[in-house]
Amino acid sequence: MPPQPPEVVSAQGHDTRRAVHPKDPITWEPSQDLGIGRSLHEAPNDDLYLSDIKQVKVSIPTAPVSASRPSFTNPVPVIPSVQSFGLKSSPVSLWKKFAWIAFTTIIFLLPYIILKACFHVQVSAGAWQTSVTYGMLMAVDFMAVITFSALNRRRVNNRVKKRDPHWVGLSTGILAVGYREDPVLLEGCLKSLRAVRYQRSQRILLVVDGNDAQDEYMAQVFKKVFDKQGATIFRPNFLCMDKDANDRAREDLVREIAYHPGPVCVMQPHRGKRSAMYTGFAALLQQGIEAVVVTDSDTYLDPHVCRELAFALAESPIVGAATGDVRIYNTGTWVSFLSSLRYWFAFNLERGAQSYHSVVNCVSGPLGIYRMSIVADVMDQWVKQSFLGVLCTYGDDRHLTNLVLCEGYKVKFTHYAICYTDTPIRFIAWVTQQTRWSKSFFREIPIQLGCMHLHSPWMTYALLYQLIYPMMMIYNLVNCIYFGTGSQISWWLVSIAFVGILKTCYAFRVTGDKKFFFTTVYGFLYMLGYVPAKIFAALTLYDNSWGTRQVFVLYTS
Repeated sequence: MPPQPPEVVSAQGHDTRRAVHPKDPITWEPSQDLGIGRSLHEAPNDDLYLSDIKQVKVSIPTAPVSASRPSFTNPVPVIPSVQSFGLKSSPVSLWKKFAWIAFTTIIFLLPYIILKACFHVQVSAGAWQTSVTYGMLMAVDFMAVITFSALNRRRVNNRVKKRDPHWVGLSTGILAVGYREDPVLLEGCLKSLRAVRYQRSQRILLVVDGNDAQDEYMAQVFKKVFDKQGATIFRPNFLCMDKDANDRAREDLVREIAYHPGPVCVMQPHRGKRSAMYTGFAALLQQGIEAVVVTDSDTYLDPHVCRELAFALAESPIVGAATGDVRIYNTGTWVSFLSSLRYWFAFNLERGAQSYHSVVNCVSGPLGIYRMSIVADVMDQWVKQSFLGVLCTYGDDRHLTNLVLCEGYKVKFTHYAICYTDTPIRFIAWVTQQTRWSKSFFREIPIQLGCMHLHSPWMTYALLYQLIYPMMMIYNLVNCIYFGTGSQISWWLVSIAFVGILKTCYAFRVTGDKKFFFTTVYGFLYMLGYVPAKIFAALTLYDNSWGTRQVFVLYTS
C-alpha cells in the first residue's frame, strides 16, 4: 500500500489528502531520505515510476523560533487560522456583469444571425456531409500540426547532436513559488531542484506566498532539504510589487537575497502567485542572472532541465523565452490519466508546431525560462495587469509569454527539457481548471492581436483555430442532438474517432507507449467538460477569482 501524506484539512474542514499512486512517474528511486535517483535521460523512454515515497514529518512551531536575527530573517509571530486565502479585489458592478454576458451571448449568436438574415442559409443538420466536413477539417489541421511539430523535433535533435558535450550557456537562477503546498510534493520539488546539474545554475530561490503560522511548515521543509547547502529564510513584512524600485526597504531586501550564499526562501505576505514571482524576479535581477527558470512547488524537474532550456535560448539572441515537455505524475484516475495524454499532445504537437514558427503562445507555469533583460522591461506591467478594473490573478504564464512576443522576441519549445507536475484528479476540479485557463485565453486575445504582425502567420492561424474550434464543436453537437438523424450522429462520432486514431498512431510512433490508444476517449471528455468550460469562461470573464484550489493546513498543538 502506498504511503499517505500527512493528515491535512482544507479551509472548509474537508480532508484533502492527495493519494500517491505506486505507478506515478516522477524522478527518484527509493532511499532513506527521499533523495533523487537516476536522471530522466537515463530511463528507458524517458519514463520513471515512483516505487516508494517516505512520509514527510513536518514540525510546526507554535511560537517564534528566535527574535535575535536582524532585518528580514526575523520569524513572524504566530497568527490564528486564516479562513480567506483569496486575493481581495474590487467587486465588479452588476450592470457590468450583465453587459458582459449579453455581449458574449451576441458574439456566439452572431454567425447564425448573419447567415440567416443575409444569406438565407438554412442552419440545420440536413445531411451527413456536415459531420464529414467537420472531421476532414480537424484531420487537415492535425496533419499540418504534425508536420510542423515533426520538423521542430528534427531541428532540436540536430542542434543537440551538434552541441559540444561541455557546452555552457547563459547563467540561470531557479525560481519556485508556492502556497500551502502538500509537504510531500514540496519536498520532492525541492530535492529535484537540488539535483539540477548545470554549471551556470547560480541560485535556487523559493518564494512562499504567505507568512502566517500555517505557512511556516514550507520554510521548515526548505530548511530540511537545503540544510547542508546553507539555506536562509527571509521574512519581509511587505511586498516588492507595492514598493517603488528605488524604495530603501525593497533595495535592502533584494540586495540581501542576491548576495547571500546558498539557497534562499522568502516568506512574504499572501497576495497571489504573481506577487511571489515578482519578488523572485527583483532578487534575481539584483544578482545579475541572465535567465530565470520558473516552476511551481508541486513540480519535479529533470536534472538537465536548466541546461536544455538555456540551450533553447542560445539558438538566437532574439529567442526571449522557452518551455519544455510538461508531464503528469498523478495518473491514478481516469480524469488525470486522460489529462496526461492531453498534456503530451499540447506540448509535443501544438507547442512543437508553434515552436517551428517561434511563436509558442504560452510558456507553461510549471516549466519555463525567460531572459532577465526582457523580464526587467515587462515585469511591472505584467504584475499589475487588470481586467474590467480588477487586478488579474491567474493567467500569469500566458500574459508574460504574450508580453515577450509583443516585444518582438521569439518563444521556443524543446522536448529535451522535462518536468512532472500535478493535475486535478476529479472531474469538477478539472473543469474548474479548464475554465480558469479558458478565461486567461479569452482575456489575452486582444494582446495577441496587437503583436501578430511581428510574427509568423501561424500565430494568427493558431489563435483563430483555438477560438473557432470549440464553436464548431458546439454547433455540430447541438446540430446532431436536436436536428440530426441516427446516421448523421454516427458519422459525427466516426469523424471524432478518426482524428483520435490519427493522434494515437503519431504518438505511438514517437513514444512507443501503448497508453496513447486511449486518446480517442479524451474526445468525449473534451465534449463533456472542456467545451462547457469554454462557454462558461466566456460568459464569466469578469470574475477574476482563482476558483477552487487545494490548500493544506497542518494542525498545530
